[in-house]
Amino acid sequence: MKPRENLLSWQVFLTTAVTKNISKTSIELDMDLKTVSRIVKELESDLGFILFDRSCRPFKLTEGAEKILPLAKELLRIKNKIEYKVQDFLLKPTEIRLSLPVNMTRDDLFELMDKYASAHPNLKIRLLNDCDHKHLLDNETDVAMLPYLPQNDEDEMVLFDAGFSYNMLLASPEYIRRNGAPQSLDELKAHPLILRESRIYPITKTLEHGDERINLDPEFKLRYLGDAFSCKTAALMGEGIAVDLSLAYCKEEIEESRLVPLLPGWHRSKWTMIVAIRKEDAKDKAVCEFAQWFADRQKEAYPSRWKPLFNKYRVTP
Repeated sequence: MKPRENLLSWQVFLTTAVTKNISKTSIELDMDLKTVSRIVKELESDLGFILFDRSCRPFKLTEGAEKILPLAKELLRIKNKIEYKVQDFLLKPTEIRLSLPVNMTRDDLFELMDKYASAHPNLKIRLLNDCDHKHLLDNETDVAMLPYLPQNDEDEMVLFDAGFSYNMLLASPEYIRRNGAPQSLDELKAHPLILRESRIYPITKTLEHGDERINLDPEFKLRYLGDAFSCKTAALMGEGIAVDLSLAYCKEEIEESRLVPLLPGWHRSKWTMIVAIRKEDAKDKAVCEFAQWFADRQKEAYPSRWKPLFNKYRVTP
C-alpha cells in the first residue's frame, strides 16, 4: 500500500500540522519517534513534495501542505464518521422475531429468554404466534417453532431438531355425562372427534398406543376446525372429543378436570418439533446461534416437562 493510501499517514500529517513537531506528534499519537519520522518522509516521497519546512522551529507547512490540508482533514473526518457508524451498528440491538405455536407452553419461556438476553445484551427477541413455515419463507418471522416437519420446502430452510410432544384424547365432563366415555376404539367411532385442519399442519390420520396403530377411516365421525383455540373451545362446550390439543394448551383444564383424558395411552402421532430459519439466514450468526440454542433447550425440556401427565395417563414418550 502506498503511503498516500494509508490513513495512518494522513493522521500523522494532520497531527504534525498541529504540533509542528515530530516529537510532540509521537507523544500525541503514542507512537515511536522513529516511526513517525519515517511515515512523514515516506508520505513526502510518495506525494513528490515536502510537507514541512524543518529548517525552523516549530515546523512550517509548505505551500503544497497548505493546499492539501483541508482535504486531509475531510478524509479523516469521513474515516471517523465511518467508525462511529460501525460502532453504532454494533451496539444497536439486533431484533429476532420468534414465532411459537399458540398451544405451546410458556411456563419457562420468559426465564429462558432472560437467561439468553443476559448473555446477549444486544439481542432483542420479539414473540409472535402460530407462524407456519410459509410465513417464515414470506419473511413474516425469523425463527419459527413448528410442530411438524415441513414438506417440499426443506431446501429453502435450515431445520433444528427440537424434540417431540404427545397429547391425549380429551372431553368435557358435560360431554361424558351426556354421551358416556368410550371404553374401546370401537366405541370411539360413535363419538365426534374434533381435529385441527390448516393450510400447512399435517392432518391427524391415525391414533397410536405404543406399537398399536389405527387409521381414522370413514367409520369415525371427524370434525375439523382451523386452530387450537377453536378446538379447545369446542371440547369445553361438549361438542365432541378433542384429538389434537397439546398438553401445554390444556394443562390447567386437565388439572381442574374441565377436560378429562379418555382411552388412556391412546394419542395422535407424536408432534415432531422443529425450529426453522430461512436458508439465507444460515450465515447470520445471531439468528443461527439463537435458533440452535432454542431448539436444544426445547429438546431437553419436552420429555421431562410433561412426564407426570405422561405417567398418569400411561403415555410413553
